[in-house]
Amino acid sequence: MNANSERLKTAKDLRDIFLSNNSKELFEAFSSLLEDTNISEIELETDFNYYFVGPDTPIAPPYASIYLDEEDSLMTKTTMQIRDLYEIMGFKNSLKDKVPEDFIGLELDAYYQLLFIEIEKEIPYLKDLRTYFLCEHIDTWIFKFINRVLEHQDKNSNAIILIIKKLDNFFKNELKIKGEIL
Repeated sequence: MNANSERLKTAKDLRDIFLSNNSKELFEAFSSLLEDTNISEIELETDFNYYFVGPDTPIAPPYASIYLDEEDSLMTKTTMQIRDLYEIMGFKNSLKDKVPEDFIGLELDAYYQLLFIEIEKEIPYLKDLRTYFLCEHIDTWIFKFINRVLEHQDKNSNAIILIIKKLDNFFKNELKIKGEIL
């Protein structure tokens, strides 16, 4: 697999993890991202919920507005800005009225789709928009989210740490190359 195909696969797997609707989808996406793990579906779902969903307050809420606007606030200025950006990109929030646009799963989906258009369809005209999204938005919050998870490893979840390290490596690499197609 070449470097661009690997980037697409990683972006898709990370997206699928955060957009999973149930433990089976979560486990399938996790298994695709990280082969050869000894983590059960139940353990993964429990840890994922503990860190990102609830029912208690999650360790690291996966929404940009939490890290960029007032602490512990959703549906803020950041959410509205991302909603407008998606409109410019031509994307529709398939989870509208259920999940705010600044949810990491939706942001990973938007980034994946823009990257897919460039790599697989060889259509470069959205590159500037993707690079803007990466450098001017994702970069402003994603590492705060990652650090929150890493600072709260009290549950000692190998699965979550593996996911977060993949997320960290993916975006560090994307920023290092400024999203250029290799």
